[in-house]
Amino acid sequence: MRAVAKVFFIGLGQILRDGMLLLLVPTPFLMAAALRFILPWGDRLLIQEMNFSLVTWYPLSDVLVLAMTPIMTGVIFAFLMLDERDERIGTYYSITPVGGHSYLWARLAAPMIWAFFTSIIVILLFGLSIEDMAVILTVNTIGTLQGVISALLILVLAGNKVEGVALSKLTNALILGLPVAWFIDAPYKYLAAFLPSYWMGEIVHATTMGALSVMLPYGLVGAVIALLWIVILLRLYLRRAD
Repeated sequence: MRAVAKVFFIGLGQILRDGMLLLLVPTPFLMAAALRFILPWGDRLLIQEMNFSLVTWYPLSDVLVLAMTPIMTGVIFAFLMLDERDERIGTYYSITPVGGHSYLWARLAAPMIWAFFTSIIVILLFGLSIEDMAVILTVNTIGTLQGVISALLILVLAGNKVEGVALSKLTNALILGLPVAWFIDAPYKYLAAFLPSYWMGEIVHATTMGALSVMLPYGLVGAVIALLWIVILLRLYLRRAD
């Protein structure tokens, strides 16, 4: 674990020296801060002008923040791994104590642990409606696994960092399940159930309406679906690496 931590912090140093990656680091905080101040301002304006309130959509804003923080972390470390692939640094790591699966721990698992706690800090600082810590932790667990999915998608599909930048837009598709609970009724909404983000949205929407009993079963289903994504993508990544 000491070697894994060392490689993780080496990666952080590389990110701090890369202008593009460095700019991505504060993105979750900036996005959350913007939503925290713009939405209430827009709500007051719409109530005054149109007698329409945005308060109903505040939970959707919060779950978006919880989803995007791990995704952005996954994108950053996917770019870092593509850089290392281009420069054949990964070949060097393969003959060190952090070769193989330990390298993935340093580049995927450790950053997601960081993302998990960062998401909690961001939502506590800038959240608009979600206050129940159990809901935050449950949704954040699925979101963190989704962050791993975002990184693996880029690594599987991109041959280099340039392609990775282009394909990073694809990770936005991962959040398409978030608003389904608010806008689509059963049975059609279940078409999005293969997306982990669908279960994040369902948990927040249901608990906002007072249905706290669904939090645990929905959380388990969402986590299992996310893990299935990870297993499939990880196998594809390892096959490509070989």
